[in-house]
Amino acid sequence: MSTIRCGSGKDLPHLQRLARCVVLPVLGWVLVSGSGCGTPPQPQSFVARVGNATLTEADIAQLLQNRPAFLDSADAVSQIIEQWVTNELLYQEALARGLRGDPDVRRLLSDNERSVLINALVTRVMDTEIGEGPDEAAIQTYYEQHREQLALREPYVRVRHLIYDHPDTAQVALRLLEESSTARLPVPSTGARSNINQDSFYPERHVFAATPELGGLLIGASVDDVRLVVTSDSMVHVVHLLERLPQGSIPSREMVRDDIRERVMIDMRKQLYSRQVERLRTRAVAREELVIK
Repeated sequence: MSTIRCGSGKDLPHLQRLARCVVLPVLGWVLVSGSGCGTPPQPQSFVARVGNATLTEADIAQLLQNRPAFLDSADAVSQIIEQWVTNELLYQEALARGLRGDPDVRRLLSDNERSVLINALVTRVMDTEIGEGPDEAAIQTYYEQHREQLALREPYVRVRHLIYDHPDTAQVALRLLEESSTARLPVPSTGARSNINQDSFYPERHVFAATPELGGLLIGASVDDVRLVVTSDSMVHVVHLLERLPQGSIPSREMVRDDIRERVMIDMRKQLYSRQVERLRTRAVAREELVIK
């Protein structure tokens, strides 16, 4: 299996050098300073300029943090500069044509400003009031009150999945698992690996979605069934069905804890939003600042 190595923050000085020494010549920018032949160029305060607007190395460093990690460093810097130049050219052309004074544009700018400010207020209030979210008591209460709504909509399974390079070792593991209905016997670990956490439940149809050759392996299988499959890449897979929860089962609280936490968080946000709006409405009425005809 090949490994893709991505750049890190340690590459930043290198990326900055790329912006000066590699990318800019491609864009047609030549940074020249000094008076004599052989005199090293002096550091510049920007790496690209359109009119009076400039893009600095600090700007590039900040923008790189939001770029996909798989992009080559030179490609990432080049894309950042190209996108900035394109946007700045269009922006300055829009100003030159007087679009800022267009009534429709001014209305859109005003609406966007209002939306940004409203979202900033709501986010700040939520972060302050809710903090880290619901505690365990709130999660338990929700679980007890909504058990029926949490029923599984499809079968979930818990599976032991071992992958071996050597068939002989896999056969030993298969035999040991078949001899123990409770799967307490040790299995050979040398050379074995797994892509599945055997302590977690997964939707049955998704367990082997990444390995089509194992896709239908669990269909018709009973709990404690152990099966061995050799895939086209010569890997030997030993699959042991540990537990199955049929559709309609009520899951344990731990199994759906993250889902419950998200639901409780949404409810808390809705309630806090309503209280905040009502408080502002009451205050505006008291000050005679709110009039609805």
